[in-house]
Amino acid sequence: MSATESYLDKDFVVADADCRIRREDNLMAYEMQGGDFKRIPQGSHIRIDAVRVVPTGSNGQLIFGHAILNGTPVGWTSTRNLEGRFVNETLGEVAPEAGASRYGPNAAWSRGKYIGQKTLVSIVDVSLHVERIALETLDAYVRLVDAARADGVSVAINSAFRSYAEQKILYDGFQHHLPGYNKAAKPGSSNHQSGIAFDIPVAGAAGHPVYDWLTRHAPDHGFVRTVSGEPWHWEYRPADAAQAVADNTFKVPGIA
Repeated sequence: MSATESYLDKDFVVADADCRIRREDNLMAYEMQGGDFKRIPQGSHIRIDAVRVVPTGSNGQLIFGHAILNGTPVGWTSTRNLEGRFVNETLGEVAPEAGASRYGPNAAWSRGKYIGQKTLVSIVDVSLHVERIALETLDAYVRLVDAARADGVSVAINSAFRSYAEQKILYDGFQHHLPGYNKAAKPGSSNHQSGIAFDIPVAGAAGHPVYDWLTRHAPDHGFVRTVSGEPWHWEYRPADAAQAVADNTFKVPGIA
């Protein structure tokens, strides 16, 4: 199985009793059969051999998979119809273009300095949007997710790698006190731009099963908390995580 296209060669179970097949030429419309919608039966085990992402509204996305049932192609359906809804599935590599700009979609920054281009991986987040993570951190993140799943805990992200332009939007929204914008670092200085930062929803932090699991186990997998007041913000910093394990903590020093 490909780590960067994890949905390939994997069984998915149809969870929705109304799992409709979409038209290949228009994924927002449905295939019909005998005067009714064409469906995949609930409980079916299917394979997905291709994926399409369709933007909806201002920031929405729908993710569709081309389904194979018992070796026979049956058509496109929403991945929301499947158990797990495709959360944490990787959808492929995003390589930097030749001659890409330091302000482009794959450009990495650290402490205000441009540090080069990153190969990224598209991944489905907790809200069923497509995020990107740095290829070099993919294996570590997957190990974290798998370890949590083995303990009955669902770890997923809502933000990871950010381009310079994306960070600028967040920073400008924060600076101008726009609704829905939280504290954000100046473009070029966020560790989300270096490829090591992951925002993992943990609701009210202590007492939330994801947060409690992370505090016990994330450092064993190279992840630590690094920002005071942001319990959702974790970074892949193996050396700091090893020190945190030795110190019986889950944070770098000075973090509240």
